Amino acid sequence: MASVRRAIASDQDAVLGLMRGYCDEVDTPLSDEHLLEALGPLIANEQLGDLLIAEQGEELAGYLVITWGWGIESGGAEALIDEMFVANEYRHQGVGTLLMTEAQSRASARDVKVIFLETEQNNPESRELYDRLGFEIESSIWMSKRI
Repeated sequence: MASVRRAIASDQDAVLGLMRGYCDEVDTPLSDEHLLEALGPLIANEQLGDLLIAEQGEELAGYLVITWGWGIESGGAEALIDEMFVANEYRHQGVGTLLMTEAQSRASARDVKVIFLETEQNNPESRELYDRLGFEIESSIWMSKRI
């Protein structure tokens, strides 16, 4: 059975390997430098969020990034599950559920009112997991602008 914990600095290289797998799977061409620039502060500062890792023995099976925010519509503290990835060889073994459960526990401990997440339309496997865990599709459309 996998176990979940918050990542520490020495996990960075192993997590980067999984993030490369995520980028390849969702066809997002981010450089290692870009990923490390985002990873370092997240690992170092719990006020930004948590990088959770799932370990199966000595192997890294997956990771989840949850960040903390605040929203008027949410009524206070909110969280965003920014990314979750489980390595192919560990899928359908409860690793994603374990990561999501730990993320929800950490959010509850911070008195989070709403957890948001984004998933690709062409990713029905992930949506099945999120449905099972009580997440609902909203009518909102997310927009972004890089600055």
